[in-house]
Amino acid sequence: MILSVVSIAYNNLEGLKKTLDIFKSGSFAHSIELIVVDGGSSDGTRSFLEQQNFINKWVSEPDKGIYNAMNKGLKMAEGDYVWFLNSGDYAYNSQSVKALLEALESGPDAIYAETMMVDVNGNELGIRSELSTRKLPSQLTWKSFSLGMNVGHQSFVIKRNLALPYDEQYRFVSDIDWMIKCLKQCKQVLNLQSILSCFTLDGFSTKNRNKSNNERFRVLSRHYGFWTNLFNHIYIVWRKLFNKNRI
Repeated sequence: MILSVVSIAYNNLEGLKKTLDIFKSGSFAHSIELIVVDGGSSDGTRSFLEQQNFINKWVSEPDKGIYNAMNKGLKMAEGDYVWFLNSGDYAYNSQSVKALLEALESGPDAIYAETMMVDVNGNELGIRSELSTRKLPSQLTWKSFSLGMNVGHQSFVIKRNLALPYDEQYRFVSDIDWMIKCLKQCKQVLNLQSILSCFTLDGFSTKNRNKSNNERFRVLSRHYGFWTNLFNHIYIVWRKLFNKNRI
């Protein structure tokens, strides 16, 4: 069983190093295919990639955005499963990677887990279920996202043959659309019941909150129906108003 770990980067060399650091020792070399898709960075990323021998595949060239880059990585992947860990995000620890690899041996269609939120300095802020208004579901299905994304994209692993391309018409929330579409094909989805990854809060989603919300409404209407989604979003807004300190 091989797990393809795909990392997307653009002018974030330090973040990419943090993402790749756990794989440098070679402990997972026989189980993981490491892929980096760089968007033609000008910060020395290409030079860094040229000097590494633990990365199985990489490319450094202009792309049409993050989801176009992720589609490139998906096409490059040859493993049984695929896990997207974009630059700046990283595995929680080596034990969490080992637990993931062991769980994949049972052959589930997909695996999901909790996400630790961290700041740009790597300080742990708390798990996603504690800091956000969305709780990790005990059992994940494609219907689980009707009230918002409650599983971090970086804590979701799926069989490569079930991983559909990302819809590049969306700029901010194609990951939600992708996970819903992938889950529609899944029969066995396993809850790892532990923390799998760390997500770095860097302000991107906050700065683009309105555009992201508009795209999310379009995506969720597409999957759950306009009126159902409208009523769900009324609840989402109400929930946010009563949890102002949550992300």
